[in-house]
Amino acid sequence: MFANLLRSLRWRMLLQSAAIDITTRRAIELVFISYLINSVTPRLGELTRSLLVKRGCAKTSTRALGTVVVEKLADVGCLIVVVGLAVILRWESTVGLVQSASNSLKLAVPTSTFFLILGGAICLLIGFSLPFWKHLRRFFLNLWQGITAIARLERPGLFLLWCFGIWSCNFLQLYLLLPCFAELTHVNLGDTLHIFAAASIGVLLPTPAGAGPWHFAIVKTLTSVYGVAKPVAQSFALVTHGLKTVLVMLLGVLGYLSYFRSVWTKWKGH
Repeated sequence: MFANLLRSLRWRMLLQSAAIDITTRRAIELVFISYLINSVTPRLGELTRSLLVKRGCAKTSTRALGTVVVEKLADVGCLIVVVGLAVILRWESTVGLVQSASNSLKLAVPTSTFFLILGGAICLLIGFSLPFWKHLRRFFLNLWQGITAIARLERPGLFLLWCFGIWSCNFLQLYLLLPCFAELTHVNLGDTLHIFAAASIGVLLPTPAGAGPWHFAIVKTLTSVYGVAKPVAQSFALVTHGLKTVLVMLLGVLGYLSYFRSVWTKWKGH
C-alpha cells in the first residue's frame, strides 16, 4: 500500500513536469486502478491510467504515457542497484543460483526474444504503412515530451527519495513476513535482499499480478541457496504474493469507485 502511495507521488511529479495538472488524490486513484488492471491483464494498467488522466485528450494522454515510460526506466535503474547489492553481498550464492536456474529458463529466453523481435518488426511495418503519418509523428512528439519530463523536475532529489521509498516498502513486504515461518528464521537481512532481487527479476516477465515468475524465483532461491524445504518455500511464496495481490485488488476497487464517483459528480454538476 505504502509503495503504491509513494509511486503515485512520484508519478505526479513527472506529470507536473510534463505540464499536466493533476491532484494527488487523482494520481493515487489512477495508480491503484492501474495495478488492479495489471493483476488481470499485464501492462494494460499503465496504458489505462495514461488515458484516464484527461479523457478525450490524446495529446495529454500521450504525454502521460511518456511519464509512465520514465517511471518504468526509473524502476529498472532501482532494480539494477538492488541486484548489484545482492550480488556483492552474496556472490557465491548468486553464481550457484544462476547455474541452477539456467536449465529451467534456457528455453524461455530464446522464445521470449523471438516473440519480442517479431512483435517489434510487426509494429514497425504497421507504423510505416500508416497513411496518417502526421498523426503518428505527433504521437511520438507528445510521447517524447512526457519522457523528457524527468529533465525538467524541480526537485530531482525528492524523485530519488520516492524511488528509494518505493523499493524499500517492497523489500519490507517480504522481510517482515519471514518471522511468520519458523523454518525461515535463519534467513537474515542480506539473504532477504538476495531473495528480493531474484523475485524482482522474475516479475519482469509479463504475467497477471506477477504470478508464476515470482513464485519460481523465491522457491528456487530458498531451496537451492538456503536449503529450505520446497513445501515451506512454496508456502512463503504463496503467502507473500497472495497478500500483495489481495491488497492490490482491494485498493484498486477503492480507487475505481473513488475515481468514477468524482467523474459522476462532475458530470451531474454540468
